[in-house]
Amino acid sequence: MKNILIIGAGGQIPKVLIPKILEQNDLNLTLFGRSAANLPYKNSVKISGDANNQSDLVKAMKNQDLIYMNFDDKIITEAVIEAMHKTAVKRIIQAGVLSVYGEVAEPFASWNSQMMGGPIAKNRGVEALEQSDLDYTYMRMTWLYDGERDDYVASPKGEPFLGAQITRRAIAHFVMDNINRKRNDLKSSIGLWEPGSENKPKPDFY
Repeated sequence: MKNILIIGAGGQIPKVLIPKILEQNDLNLTLFGRSAANLPYKNSVKISGDANNQSDLVKAMKNQDLIYMNFDDKIITEAVIEAMHKTAVKRIIQAGVLSVYGEVAEPFASWNSQMMGGPIAKNRGVEALEQSDLDYTYMRMTWLYDGERDDYVASPKGEPFLGAQITRRAIAHFVMDNINRKRNDLKSSIGLWEPGSENKPKPDFY
C-alpha cells in the first residue's frame, strides 16, 4: 500500500485527481486543507488544518509516501519542505506555474506576460524545491480549463515552453502516471501543455 497526502484538497485539480486515486485499491488517501473535514469523499482520511502551521503539516504528513501539493506559494513550499524533513517524507509533486524561468516562447509569451504581469513568475516554490534534497516534481502548468482530454506534452526544464492550454484532467493523468511510476519525473521541473496547443497566441477559451 502507498499512502498519498493531498495538500489543498479542496481545489479544482483534486476534484479530478481524488476519484482516480480512490479507484485504486493499493493507495491510501489523506486529504488536508482548511475545510478538509467537509469534503464529500469516502474512504479517505480528512485533516482540517493550515498549511502555514508546522504542527498541522507534520500531523498530516506522518507515514505518508507521496505528497501532492495543489498550489504554489514560496513561503508555504518552504514550510512543507521543513515538515517533510521532520517526517522523513521524500516524494512531492507540486502544482506550479509556467514562466518561472522566462521560458515561454512566442507568440504565446507576449500574451502570457501581459496576463501574469511580467515574463517571469515570482514568489514561487520551485527554487526551494530545486535546492532541497527531496524527490520533487514541479509541474509548470499552462493555462487550465475543464475538459475531457487527458493527453499532455511533458517538457523538461531547459526547453522552450510552447503550449497555451491544458485540461485539469490531463494534469491529474500526469500526477497518476507518477504515482503509478509509469513516469518517474524525480528532481524535475516539467512543463505541461496540451498537444496541438503549441504556437497559439493565447488559449482557445480567451
